[in-house]
Amino acid sequence: MSNPKTIQNVYLVGNPNCGKSTIFNSVTGLHQKTSNLPGTTIEIRKSKITNKDGKTIRLFDLPGIYSINPATKDEQIACEPLLNPEHKEHPDHVVVVVDSSNLKRNLLLFTQVADLGFPVSLVLNMSDIASKKGIVIDVERLERELGVKIIETSARSGLNIDLLKDLIFEDGFKSHFKCFNPPSLKEFFTEPTIDLSKYNDYQALQIVYKNTDIVGGKAHQLIFEEQRAMEVMVRYKAIDGLIAHCVTYSNARKQFTKKIDKIVTHPILGYLIFLLIIFIIFQSVFTLAAYPMDLIEQGFSLAGNYLSQIIPHGIMQSLVVNGILAGMSGVIVFIPQIVILFMFLAILEDSGYMSRVSFILDKIMRKFGMNGRSVLPLISGAACAIPAIMSARTIENKRDRLITIMVTPFISCSARLPVYILIISIIPIHFKIFGIFNHQGFLLMAMYLLGVITSLLAGIVLSRFIKNTDTTGFFMELPTYQLPRIKNIMITCITKAKSFVWEAGKIIFLVSIVLWYLTSFGPSEKFKEIEKEVAYELKINKISDEEANLSLALQKQEHSYAGYFGKTIEPLIKPLGFDWRIGISLITSFIAREVFVGSMATIYGAGQDDFVNIRKKMQAEINPVTHKPTFSIAVCLSLLVFYALAMQCASTIAVVYKETKSWKWPTLQFLLMSITAWVASWVVFNIFS
Repeated sequence: MSNPKTIQNVYLVGNPNCGKSTIFNSVTGLHQKTSNLPGTTIEIRKSKITNKDGKTIRLFDLPGIYSINPATKDEQIACEPLLNPEHKEHPDHVVVVVDSSNLKRNLLLFTQVADLGFPVSLVLNMSDIASKKGIVIDVERLERELGVKIIETSARSGLNIDLLKDLIFEDGFKSHFKCFNPPSLKEFFTEPTIDLSKYNDYQALQIVYKNTDIVGGKAHQLIFEEQRAMEVMVRYKAIDGLIAHCVTYSNARKQFTKKIDKIVTHPILGYLIFLLIIFIIFQSVFTLAAYPMDLIEQGFSLAGNYLSQIIPHGIMQSLVVNGILAGMSGVIVFIPQIVILFMFLAILEDSGYMSRVSFILDKIMRKFGMNGRSVLPLISGAACAIPAIMSARTIENKRDRLITIMVTPFISCSARLPVYILIISIIPIHFKIFGIFNHQGFLLMAMYLLGVITSLLAGIVLSRFIKNTDTTGFFMELPTYQLPRIKNIMITCITKAKSFVWEAGKIIFLVSIVLWYLTSFGPSEKFKEIEKEVAYELKINKISDEEANLSLALQKQEHSYAGYFGKTIEPLIKPLGFDWRIGISLITSFIAREVFVGSMATIYGAGQDDFVNIRKKMQAEINPVTHKPTFSIAVCLSLLVFYALAMQCASTIAVVYKETKSWKWPTLQFLLMSITAWVASWVVFNIFS
């Protein structure tokens, strides 16, 4: 027994998607992100915990791995403390978590960890799923065969979590189950600085694998690969015998997952079903959110009118009502759509379907200069490009990883959603597809598809210029279908809404104040000249006071500081159908894409006496040159395409620099995306004009 006063290092190790991170959260009380997608954990998580007896341990949650032979960067991170006996956080006890419904594949990792000589324990997680599939495990016999402590758990339902907590604080046992005898290493390893006698046979073999550069390099690479393949076959043969004695399968219940997978992973139906699901989601984003959006707009309108009455007319009223309130209303009104979208995405992820999406898309990814591991970052990009780009670390192939980083920002992220919804909601189109589906959901889906298609085409182009130096395979574990957890879905929706309001809100608050000032003030001499001209027109032409006030507000805004800046950049964006007001919003939204909505609300609210509903104001806006709606079909579609393809996010540029360690790639990325967006918008504007 170890000294109870010594703080031990206890590691949770397991295959991807075995519920290991959920167990870590349950034991430590931390709220680390978990999902029904393999590869979510790409860093080692740790927490110091103490039990009721006062014993303290450091608990580590490793990234999911299939074996201790690392093939990717996340597996290298996970295996380092296991394979390096000199590691400062070398394990004292390893708890191997396995998926009870897929015991054969999971036990491979257990036998490897046990052969490294660690005291181990075994957790048979997802026991409820195994039971539903008719799998019965003789735990007592399995304990005798392996010589370790075993408990059955279900991280989802909380089954035996208390027993698991006790197990983690125990010392573990060294397994007597041996199925692989390492070969002699003398002919391969003669490095005098490393003493293999300090390690057991299997540890010594791993050190040889790790140091192939000093034991013959490529000359022995084939021998080592054959050795590893032979090892896996020997282990699986022994595991087959073990399972034959300890596991029974009931044929009374058909495996629901396999039946569904025959349909959803079908080479043709799989893609059609995926597109249908996404289309229904985007339809729901507009249909279900219509009523709460109207309520929010009415609430802001009432608040704006009330504040207009109690705050004396002047600068302060204009700042509060048409600066801050107008800017914030343009963002908060879109919370219902954001919550609905992420609710559906959370359902798909928690049920296990998103893993199937990765699987079916893997079949075509290599044609576009990437591999199957690129699917996860691209899918994650629909939430935010920043963590999606960081998750590309799991791609071992350097070229494929770089291409994935470069094309991920084309995927429409959640920050683009408010922009899409605002523009789509004011576009002067009214029709239903097949008499059922509205055009709004169709356009929203089209923007997401445009991003996906462009990212794939960009992958082809980049693969022509970026040389490939190595090749890798892709392995995806398809989890069993599960009923989505309502608690998880609620947490996801609340978290996304809070993050959107707080992260975007604080930026928009500041931008709204600055924009209000820039659009409300300008050269004093010019403003006095405008006031005289309007007063003269009011007197001579006998225009109404309302018309005079509107003319005064528009002219002052056009000659404000923001107006002069907008006029300066207008020649660059005019071919796209954009005026100086849109130009200003394009610039401010580089801070964060969703700032576009708040900027437009502030710009159109500046100089107005009453609170401005941004959607109604934009719909009613008339182009002074053409005397037609400013936001015509051509302008709206051009603006949608621009935001779908442009790099309008400073944070994304920063994280690309961080991941590539060079300004070359983010600079190239910004230029290519900006040029692509400008050309595509110009084409769309001219086609629909």
